Amino acid sequence: MGVIDNKIAIVTGGGGGIGGAIVQRFAREGAKIAVADINADTAQARVKEIADRGTDAIAVKADVANKQSVQDMVKAALDRWGKIDILVNVAGGAMRKNVVDTTAEEWDKIVNMNLKSVFLCSQAVLPTMLKAKYGKIVSISSIYGFAGNATRASYAAAKAGVAVFTKSLALEHVKDGININAIAPGRIATPAVRGHYSDEAWAAAEAQIPMGRTGKPENIASAAIFLVQDENNYITGQTVHVNGAWLNW
Repeated sequence: MGVIDNKIAIVTGGGGGIGGAIVQRFAREGAKIAVADINADTAQARVKEIADRGTDAIAVKADVANKQSVQDMVKAALDRWGKIDILVNVAGGAMRKNVVDTTAEEWDKIVNMNLKSVFLCSQAVLPTMLKAKYGKIVSISSIYGFAGNATRASYAAAKAGVAVFTKSLALEHVKDGININAIAPGRIATPAVRGHYSDEAWAAAEAQIPMGRTGKPENIASAAIFLVQDENNYITGQTVHVNGAWLNW
């Protein structure tokens, strides 16, 4: 029996590296999962992986920056299971560009993907969580939301917003049985991230980290499963840093 046995979870960005690791971990711990992703094929592939091992799961194509799409995603989970216990906001994206060269449209796109999406998804699941007087919301922030980054200002600003939004929302619902937290990953070796580096550049990037190595998606999944367990329900409004002491020079 898993630590979230029979809990109903939505994981956005569930077809990606970090989202996929969270889906896999939640499945092993007994959850029933709506795997949401803007790419329907990757969501379906992830569902097949866990369904083949006996997990009750559905794939949902969702643009989490679009209110109607988010509402449809939540409806799909409610139609299947009648409740939502857990939401994990993973979906997002970044671009590498100096502020002087960034258009307003590009800024909006990154902020919408990373911050507006957390607002929309959290807002959409709250009514059912409030009715049940139970819920867990975990959102992915970033080390760049705390340290900044010279070529990712839009992403860093949005991820800083995720952390403060998390704290604010947790305060709104601190007496409603809903725990709301965030995770700020450092450099995590997802296929998408690793693909941007040559072997030499990756080795140099790892050398910047005091622990001497990058993290794995499974490290973020471990933090997520910690935050959604009932035994940790005194933790809310926090951002858990998973970064190999990268901030702690």
